[in-house]
Order: sequence, then structure tokens, then C-alpha cells
Amino acid sequence: MTSTKFIEYSKMIETEFANACIKHPKFCDAVTNKSENAVKKALTDLRIDNSGTPYYADQILHEEICEALEAYQQGEKAHCLQELAQCAAVILRMMEFVDAEQ
Repeated sequence: MTSTKFIEYSKMIETEFANACIKHPKFCDAVTNKSENAVKKALTDLRIDNSGTPYYADQILHEEICEALEAYQQGEKAHCLQELAQCAAVILRMMEFVDAEQ
């Protein structure tokens, strides 16, 4: 991804973030309502699904989300933030993929 594209996507995200904050000032009541067991099972299933080709962006994103939830539930807030950053990275790569298809 070029720095120009990164800036373009970042501006899109910034705009959507600002709009979402206005539209929904109270974002959420909790990070998740899923049990630790439900998150672990989903993560295990996703890791199996993502262990070989073909690779699907939505499955990769779901795995990253579950990793963030797992870290959060374990009280590992710094690790959770790192996993959420990885979610953002996957979303940027998805944007790049879709953009290339235009």
C-alpha cells in the first residue's frame, strides 16, 4: 500500500469515525456479551478455517476480533489494543483489495 492510499483510507476512516460519534454518542455498554468459552470456541474454529488456502478476508478479520476479545476477557488490555490495531490493519488491507477491484 502506498502512503498516498494509506492517507486516503485514513481520511475515510476519520470521517466515518466522526460521523459515528455524532450519530451514536453512546457507543456501547460493554466490549462483548460473549462468554470466554464462546470466544475460545470461535477462535479455535477460525484458526482451523484459516490454516490453509483459500484465504478469506472476513475470516481473518473475525479471527483478529476474537483474539482481541480473548485478550480483553483475560484482562490483557495492552494485548487487546494490539489485536484491535491488527483488526484495523486487516480492514485497511480489505479496503486496498476492494479498491483494486474498482
